Amino acid sequence: MLGEIFALRRLRWKLTLSYTLVAAVTLLALELILAGALVAFLNSDLPPRLVVQSFRDEVAPRLEKPLRQNPPDTEAIREALVGFANNSGVRGADRSPPDPTSLGNYTADQGALFVVDERRRLLVSVPEMQGFPEGERFHAADISGLGPLVNAAFEGEENSGELSSSVEGQVVTVTPIEGKKGRVAGVLVGTVRLPNLTAPLLITVGVSAIFLAIPAAFLGALFGFFTAWGLTRRIGRLASAARSWSRGDFSVATKDRSKDELGQLSRELNSMATELENL
Repeated sequence: MLGEIFALRRLRWKLTLSYTLVAAVTLLALELILAGALVAFLNSDLPPRLVVQSFRDEVAPRLEKPLRQNPPDTEAIREALVGFANNSGVRGADRSPPDPTSLGNYTADQGALFVVDERRRLLVSVPEMQGFPEGERFHAADISGLGPLVNAAFEGEENSGELSSSVEGQVVTVTPIEGKKGRVAGVLVGTVRLPNLTAPLLITVGVSAIFLAIPAAFLGALFGFFTAWGLTRRIGRLASAARSWSRGDFSVATKDRSKDELGQLSRELNSMATELENL
């Protein structure tokens, strides 16, 4: 009898352990799936398109009026670009780089904005760069992947997918700026350095494995213990009745009113014991 009791206890702890492992492994699997989905999103063509849409909706309308003036109002253009850069995640080259251990290092911390008129002159750049002097011809080919995008924008292309690209972790976008009579008066060029999320994602998964998986495993163990406790109690009552039947005492019946398979088995055995007792 003692051996059967310990056997039931072993079953209880086996079931408890299974709930614990399922809870912990499920949480870790969800974390890995979310991390993989985020990396896949950043490596897709959606971020460049979102950047183009943001420039088209928030910046380009502010540049139309100063660009239509003759000569273009470069101060108003610069003010609009600086305002957007300060309120966004774009960090110009004139700002000090963030601390490598800071979470800010994993944002779009390197970028630049350029406004080029229809004569391909660089009117304003934020930040100002020595390699791209203002007031002179803008050499788009100096930025990898930018030349075809600028040409497409001046030719009337409006599809954001054709006006953006991602080269070596850097998103390059071109947004047409509408002038008089619907013609293209200039373009807004934006470059944004995409963050490298591999290291922070691995750190996040590792930390969450400790701070999230352990509580999840504890809750799973608690739930599994009480679930297994009820199950092993029912099996224990059935085993106790079976011992009485083995000694020839068929008056003992198991009391299990549950409608599941174990309850059905108990009722069938009770019926069999009653028939044997009436023989």
